[in-house]
Amino acid sequence: MSFEPMGRRGFIKITAAAGGTLFLGGLTACSQDSGGSGGGKKGYSGDVAITGLASLIHSAPFFIAQAEGYYEEEGLTLEHIQFPGGLDTVRGIESGIGFGTSSTIPVFIAAEKGMDVKILGNVYTAASVDFIALPDSPVTSIEDVRGKKVAVSTPGSNSSYFADRTLRAAGLVPGKDVELISVGSASDSWTAVSQKVVDVAWTASPLSEKIAFESGAKVIWRSRDYVTDWSDTCLVATGSFIDENTEALKGWGRALKKAMDLITNDLEKAADVYGKAIKYEHKVALEALKNSQTFYSLDFTDAQLAAVVAAGKEQGQITKEPDMNAIVMRNFLS
Repeated sequence: MSFEPMGRRGFIKITAAAGGTLFLGGLTACSQDSGGSGGGKKGYSGDVAITGLASLIHSAPFFIAQAEGYYEEEGLTLEHIQFPGGLDTVRGIESGIGFGTSSTIPVFIAAEKGMDVKILGNVYTAASVDFIALPDSPVTSIEDVRGKKVAVSTPGSNSSYFADRTLRAAGLVPGKDVELISVGSASDSWTAVSQKVVDVAWTASPLSEKIAFESGAKVIWRSRDYVTDWSDTCLVATGSFIDENTEALKGWGRALKKAMDLITNDLEKAADVYGKAIKYEHKVALEALKNSQTFYSLDFTDAQLAAVVAAGKEQGQITKEPDMNAIVMRNFLS
């Protein structure tokens, strides 16, 4: 797996709304009115890199923080920049954006490669891959996929890893009891099921709920049913960015905490904001957030971090034990 730096035009800039215009753009340098380690209430403006912004449930707090004015309350003017995957996100952060949200495993991979990246906080604490089937499918549980075909993205992907892990936890051996078929994206996976090329598709919220509402599809199992300790996505920044923008990053954490609290305490309002941002029906956004309501947190546990590192090692992405104290800033946002 290579880790060449991403070029300054190698990402997609999108508007805050999921349906906004897509265009390739140059990197917008972050600016800070007060200089030094200011930010927060003193004012900070710039870009923030986010994995799967428009398509994954972990991004709900970012949309809510922006729409509800929580960023503004902290003196932050942020433009969300969408990256397709965790590795790309980390490259974008290290190449100049400075901070953002990535899948957690790629941060440890990057640190092992010598990149100057640190984890500031958790975001989404559940394994996010789901597995769904057609409404009339004879498959109603994970045990029913014996002798069947399950669609995953690509070898080494999260969907492939969690398919393998959950099937083994259920007593099934991939390649023997179940055939894993690489088909690409979650949308491609659902197309493969719809055309009966495979029996079960991988997907993730909120697409899981959208497909279910639109087609009557049934979620057969969720990875989090079998993976109880996990850090799916986390807050990341380079060491130099942290030194120069400490208060801005702490303000960002406070804004996201307010958004997470809204999801916890007022699900209807949170779903209204989130649904409008990603252009999903309210009932779909509500169901997606309801299914994820307890999985938003800025705090880590040792078990979550250990599980992520173990998964990276199992896949050959992490080759040695990481220096947790050098990579994870556990008390930065406290």
